[in-house]
Order: sequence, then structure tokens, then C-alpha cells
Amino acid sequence: MNPNAYPDEVGLRGTQGLPGKAGSFGPKGKKGSVGERGQTGLSGSQVRELQAQLKAVQATVSKAQKVLLFPNGMTVSEKIFKTESSEGNFETSKAACSKAGGLLASPRNSAENSAIQQIAARHKKMPFLGLNDIQTEGTFKHLNGEALGYSNWASNKPDNSEGIEDCVEVRPSGKWNDKSCAEKQLIICEY
Repeated sequence: MNPNAYPDEVGLRGTQGLPGKAGSFGPKGKKGSVGERGQTGLSGSQVRELQAQLKAVQATVSKAQKVLLFPNGMTVSEKIFKTESSEGNFETSKAACSKAGGLLASPRNSAENSAIQQIAARHKKMPFLGLNDIQTEGTFKHLNGEALGYSNWASNKPDNSEGIEDCVEVRPSGKWNDKSCAEKQLIICEY
């Protein structure tokens, strides 16, 4: 091939240098075609009607929830506490609640503690809470490792009697007592 016959082709086959400086922007393109018209929004009366329907559905759900929870459960704010009246040690209780899609009841305030206390009183049994100091003696935490922000210990508790009390039960008074995790207690789950 004669390099003089096709100078452009030879240049393409050689090594290329760095790209040049960017050029200026070109002219603005033509306006596109108009798209399809969207749906018309809701009128004020339609919005009010939907709000009324939503309120009715919420009332129905609340009523159904109360029926389903009676007499073995309660709601507090967004939490539901429920028992099936069964008992288990701490590990069995955690597993039972987990299998049901919940956690072992772990009150974060006095209203939640009161709900757990009331459920326990109906069954005349004391439940475990989802709290323990298994990892560090004397430092009770929630099952997720979070430190306690709320507690309701009975006087002189926790005391780790006989060095085996790493779990927490709710007494009929609503006060907490540290307890052996091997004991069988009422299982109350939270959802």
C-alpha cells in the first residue's frame, strides 16, 4: 500500500494523541410533541369522601383488633402485647415469640409495663420480659442490645440471688424482679 495514495487512512492507523478541547454547545433542539393528557385530580368532595372511608376502615380495624386480642392481649400506642397462656423458660419464650413474628415483651415506658402487668394478672402468672444481663452482670439490656431507658425494679432489685438471676420477670404489682432464666414463666410477646 502506498502511504501517499491514501493519507487519511494512514493517519487513522497511526497512534492517536489526546482528545482536543471540547467545542461549544450547539443550538437548542426543536420542541418535542405534546404528550398524552394525564388523569384529572380528585375534587375536594372526593377527597373528603375518601377520608371518611379511611376513618371507617380504621375504626373497623381497631374494633377487630380489640376482638382478636380479648382477653389475651392489649394494644399500647403502636405495640400489641399478646399471650397464648403458654409458659416457657427464657430461651423457649424468645423462640416462641420469634416463631410468631414478634419479640418477647420488652416495655419501653410505664404504659407498656402496665399492659404487660394486666395481661399477667388475668392469667395469674408472672411473665419474663425481653431483658437480661447475661452478657455483663448488672447491666440489663433489651434483646437487641439496647440499654434500658425505662425500668421498674422492685426495691432492692436486681440482686442476682445465688448468682443465677440474669432474666427479668414482672410481679403482680408491675414491679420487676431478676429471676433465673431456667424458670418457666408466662410467655407474652410484642408485635
